[in-house]
Amino acid sequence: MTETMLFCLLGLPLVCGTLAWLLKPAAVRNSLIVFCALAVAVCGVTLVVLSAQSPDNGVWTFAVNPEFEWVGSLLEALMVAIILAVAIKIRNLWIILMGVVQLLMVIGCYLVKPAEHHDLILFQIDNLARILLLVTCIVGSTILIFAIGYMKQHQHHVPPTAGSLGRFFFFFIGFLGFMSGLVVSNNLSFFSFFWEATTLCSYALIGQDGGPARRINATRALLINSFGGMLLIFAILLIKLQIGGDSFAELIENNTLTLVPAVLFCVAAFTKSALFPFQSWLLGAMVAPTPVSAMLHSATMVKAGVYLVMRITPGFGDQKAMLMVAIAGALTFVGAALLACTQSNAKKVLAYSTISNLGLVVACAGLNTPLAYAAGLAIISFHAISKGLLFLCVGNIEQKIGSRDIEVMDGLLFKMPFTSRITLLGMMSMLLPPFGMLLSKWLAIEATIRSPLLFIFMVIGSALTVFFWTKWIGRLQNTGYHEHMPKESMAFSVRLSLSIMALLVVGSGLFTMWIFVNFFSPMAREVFSSYTHINWETFEEAKQFYHPSLIIFGSMIFALIVYYFAFWRRFRPSSVRLPFLCGENVDISQVDETKDVRSYDFHSIYDRVEHTVIASMYFREIISEEKTTRYLNWLAWLIIIALVGLSIANR
Repeated sequence: MTETMLFCLLGLPLVCGTLAWLLKPAAVRNSLIVFCALAVAVCGVTLVVLSAQSPDNGVWTFAVNPEFEWVGSLLEALMVAIILAVAIKIRNLWIILMGVVQLLMVIGCYLVKPAEHHDLILFQIDNLARILLLVTCIVGSTILIFAIGYMKQHQHHVPPTAGSLGRFFFFFIGFLGFMSGLVVSNNLSFFSFFWEATTLCSYALIGQDGGPARRINATRALLINSFGGMLLIFAILLIKLQIGGDSFAELIENNTLTLVPAVLFCVAAFTKSALFPFQSWLLGAMVAPTPVSAMLHSATMVKAGVYLVMRITPGFGDQKAMLMVAIAGALTFVGAALLACTQSNAKKVLAYSTISNLGLVVACAGLNTPLAYAAGLAIISFHAISKGLLFLCVGNIEQKIGSRDIEVMDGLLFKMPFTSRITLLGMMSMLLPPFGMLLSKWLAIEATIRSPLLFIFMVIGSALTVFFWTKWIGRLQNTGYHEHMPKESMAFSVRLSLSIMALLVVGSGLFTMWIFVNFFSPMAREVFSSYTHINWETFEEAKQFYHPSLIIFGSMIFALIVYYFAFWRRFRPSSVRLPFLCGENVDISQVDETKDVRSYDFHSIYDRVEHTVIASMYFREIISEEKTTRYLNWLAWLIIIALVGLSIANR
């Protein structure tokens, strides 16, 4: 049964995606997409439940005869060859060179045989894989349903160069299958195949609408991720040359992963998860349709990188290298949060927020403690739900008002009441109790208590996060006086997806403490149980706050319920008095045609015009995005060079 669910999860998206491309009638294609989304969600959840019942400490494996090792190498070579063909088509010399190098290294990996003749474990599902499977299958399937209604409307505004809906859904659905394969792959060749497959899908989806801007950003994504793919295959080749290993299980259980391949794995993960200095591809990916952005940021692409870091770092013995990894993640956490404060483009704020949180996960992995590991698992899970919801909301808002600018979103609570309330819920889940992101960052800060530098990074990054979210929340709540709210119209699939994501956010918030106590905490202890150098003192100190926090958060929820029934439901429009504006409002276009800010000028005494501006603060006069990015990239490159130098020196 478990094997059946696994192969359905891996094969069904490819079959459904191909049919979605070939079938022309919209009704048939949409029905197929809904079926695929439900099937992926059901198969994913079922696979998680069944694999957890495995008698081998909850670790389920699927092994084949070692004679079939050529299958993984063939698939890996085939995917690299496809990317190489794309590079030749777009005439990008750097991608061509990296593709040729990758192809040669894949051949080298195949020629180097394992040191021992043993069964080939292709797939393995443990706790970390189960978390990523749930994120991919549930959040990804919900985004897939959202894409039905969104893309139907989106097609009315795309340029003639845009790809067809069939092409879009082929790569979009395939993305889910490839990501599922990546997180359950134990064999390094299969892992590399799925890694490159996600790169190919992201390139195709970012360039979906065609045109120079999308072509440039899609090429940039392919270039940076091809560089990461080359490092990944190089690390695999070194592992085979050094120890003859061909799976993650061998490296981790036998503690045979050496420093140079580990560093190469980490840098490859930095490219996939868009940490500094590789963040430009993810920012450029914002030109893609919103479902693509949501999928990249919450359920698939960027989670692959942090998954790889979380997979290889637990208990790793070289503390200096792990400290450098933690600093690299902490720098991204603070730097991206700072740049998010300077943005009024809603998608760019979400992109920088994603990059910041991915940096936080890498920092937690680099800390190499059970407490930090538990915090990293929590951030991966809760961030996927909240950020998936926010991207869907922003995409829906953009289609209705024709802009991503936060400054033109005032009054949105009146114009789009349903979407606005869901958006506010998503934002609050990123920084307020009882939602999981707050507690995750609290644990991350607690984990750095013995490292002053990282502690400062965590505090500053968290403070900046609060600033840009609360600024946006305040903007959305500017509604003016309206006695009656209009009914917002939207496609059924859009409303259904937003509702599902909102319920996931609320549900995970209500059960945050229960999830921590019963899942993330035991997972962290199990992963680190065999490592003698781990200090359990901080972990136990943090655990003592779990139950008091449960009482505090429970009390807050109770207070909100009481407030709702005692005050909110008893509100009457007659209780509100119309605002006094001090004078007749001025038509801005008659005063200054060059004004590009939201203004509430009005006539005062002696017909004097009083200039009142309502706008958020972005500090662009003192924080230049271009210069700050340049400095952060330099610092990030210095950290990577130091990390590589350290690995070579200790070889």
